Amino acid sequence: MPSLANTKVYSWDAPSPGGTGTIKVAARLSNRYDGIATDLGMTSHATAADVDAHMLKPNQAVQEGYLMKMRINYRQNTKHFGADIYVPPDKVVDAIQKLPGKSWAGTGVITSCRDRLQADYR
Repeated sequence: MPSLANTKVYSWDAPSPGGTGTIKVAARLSNRYDGIATDLGMTSHATAADVDAHMLKPNQAVQEGYLMKMRINYRQNTKHFGADIYVPPDKVVDAIQKLPGKSWAGTGVITSCRDRLQADYR
């Protein structure tokens, strides 16, 4: 997790657990999401006080089904890197289609985005 200075609170509308309607959910994520937040249906907020939503930690949001982990590969200058990102479950297809070519980590560019397996078998 990045330091508190390098994070923002992002909120989004997620399907409610009962399956009827939506619920506003928020989590503190890295500033790197600034370039892709709108494509994922997320809104950034400077502080948690600005948000009227159910606040969760990212891993808790994954456990409760409000977020899904995905894997991106990105290029920064001539080097290639990979990172896990959190995506609302209803935006997974949008992420796979729209994120390649978007900015990531300042000067980086996302080269690919794919689903990540729910369980790691090590």
